Amino acid sequence: MQILQPNTLNEAKMLLANGNLKILAGGTDLIINIRKNNISTEMLLDISKIRELFKIKEEREYILVGPMTTFSEIEENQLIKKYFNCLYECSKHMGSPQIRNMATLGGNIINAASAADSIPCLMSLASELVLESINRIRKIKIEDYFNNYNIEHIKEDEILTNIIIPKNNFISGYYKLGKRNSLAISRISAAVSLSITDLKINKINLFIGAAGRFPFKVNEIENLVLNKDQDALFQEKILSILEDSVYSSISGRRTVNFKKEAVKGIYKQALYNALKIEGV
Repeated sequence: MQILQPNTLNEAKMLLANGNLKILAGGTDLIINIRKNNISTEMLLDISKIRELFKIKEEREYILVGPMTTFSEIEENQLIKKYFNCLYECSKHMGSPQIRNMATLGGNIINAASAADSIPCLMSLASELVLESINRIRKIKIEDYFNNYNIEHIKEDEILTNIIIPKNNFISGYYKLGKRNSLAISRISAAVSLSITDLKINKINLFIGAAGRFPFKVNEIENLVLNKDQDALFQEKILSILEDSVYSSISGRRTVNFKKEAVKGIYKQALYNALKIEGV
C-alpha cells in the first residue's frame, strides 16, 4: 500500500483530483476497516502534515474548527467550553484517552458511523461543513449533508477543510448511553441546544443519535416549549413524542424496545447537562 503525504492543502486537492485515494486522518476507524478488509484501497492520502487543517479559531460570528483537530484538543479548548458545551461533553466521553488523542473531528464526521458522537452535537449547534476540491468549494449545513447523504456525501475529489459552528448564544448539552460506560460506542445519544431569553425558550434543537442510520431532529417538541419556561421541557407529552420518534426510526429492529425507553432518560440527562442541573 502506498501512502502519499502532501504538505499543503492545494497539493492534497491535486492528488485527490488525479487518483482514487482514501484520506487518512486520525486513522482510528480507517485502519481497522482496512485490516478487516471492509475497505479496499491501494493508496492512502495522509493529511497529517497540512497545517491549515489544524485549528480552533474564533471569528466574530462563529468558531472555525479544522478537521484534523483531535477530540482531546476539543475537550481542552476554552473556546469550545465557553460556547459549545455539548461538543465539549461529547469529546470528554468519546472513547478512551488514547482514542481521543488520535481521533479527529473530521474523521468522525466523514466516516459517518450511525453512532458517531460528534454528529448530533454539531447538528444541534447548526454547524456547517466546508468541502473543497481543486475546482470548487461548497458549504453545506451538516443537517442537510446527512439528511441527503446519498446526494451530498463527500466526493472522491473532495476534502473537508473546515467545520463552522455559529456562536448562536445557545446553551447546550449532550448525553449518551453506552453498552458498558461512557467509553463505549453509543447505543443511543441526545444532543440539545436551547436559546432562552427572559426565562422563556425561543429556540430548541434536539437531535437523537444512534437510533437510525443518522441522527434525526425531533421537530414536534418545538410547539410544546416555545415561549414557555424551562419546566415545559420535562412534560410527559415530550417523552411520549420521543418514544414514538425512536420507534418510527428503528421499528422492527431488536433494539427498538430498549431504545424507545432509554431515549427518555438520555433526553433528560442532556437537558440537565445544558441547564447545569446537578445531582439528578
